[in-house]
Amino acid sequence: MVNLFALCRAATGLQVKRVALAQPVQAKVGTIFHTQANTFLNGIAEEVDFSGDWKPDDDELLVIDAPAEAAVITAMIAANPISLPEIDAQNFMAEGIRGLFVIEPVGHGHRVLIQAFSAQQFLSRRTTLFLSGNSFKELTEPGFTLDNSIVAIMEGGKLKFKSFQRTRGVFDLQQFYKAATDQEVDAFCQHASLEVADVAAFKVAADQGVRKLVHAITKADVLNTHQVDVIATKAASLGINVTVQNGKLMVPPDRKSIKTLFRFLDDGIYQAALSSSRYVTNSKRRIT
Repeated sequence: MVNLFALCRAATGLQVKRVALAQPVQAKVGTIFHTQANTFLNGIAEEVDFSGDWKPDDDELLVIDAPAEAAVITAMIAANPISLPEIDAQNFMAEGIRGLFVIEPVGHGHRVLIQAFSAQQFLSRRTTLFLSGNSFKELTEPGFTLDNSIVAIMEGGKLKFKSFQRTRGVFDLQQFYKAATDQEVDAFCQHASLEVADVAAFKVAADQGVRKLVHAITKADVLNTHQVDVIATKAASLGINVTVQNGKLMVPPDRKSIKTLFRFLDDGIYQAALSSSRYVTNSKRRIT
């Protein structure tokens, strides 16, 4: 018997509820998830610790420690899943479903196969026709569709995925996405090697991408490691115009120029050794 569970977003965090399935459907749902898991893992040669700086190749999976919210799944497995409350099928829209999952035994343990879930999967939100005999009838009861693929597998205290964006639609993964806070941005703007003409305007221009770069530059201690004149010289060698005034790097006022400068400081702009072409990258993985 296969049980289907829903991860529901409530005010207090994620909750697990059971999705009641008719007996003939249970085995089919289990087969669907199992097949999707095989597809998900097919051809994977390496598991890479997620750092926020690397987009996986086709033969790679990203891995993080299971997020805090996933504890509800672990607790449910340790308890009696059958005792969980069921989804209110007549009030599906209000359940706040973010993901669906099944638990699959593997050897002496198990793994959790997780699909993302979105409002577009509710069939009750649109006119749905189904074939009955030789004609189509309208679906009048609430319904939903399963996704075409799983988004993550949880096993051994680890969460394995390919797309951070899709996975964070299920779990709160903010702790794994490092972006500078307002306080960190303020401290960054006051660095002795930088000149920010208008800090308030800079903070307005600092979207999530800029804040991520600020965090990375600060963490790598770039501005304390390299002198301003060295930074300017190396930037010029890559065709990046950097203005130095009174011994400080002038932070440009517009977001596009800010990102160009900060990507350079974060080693995100490089020149190919063979072609000498210059590239911008938003995916990095250190070679050891």
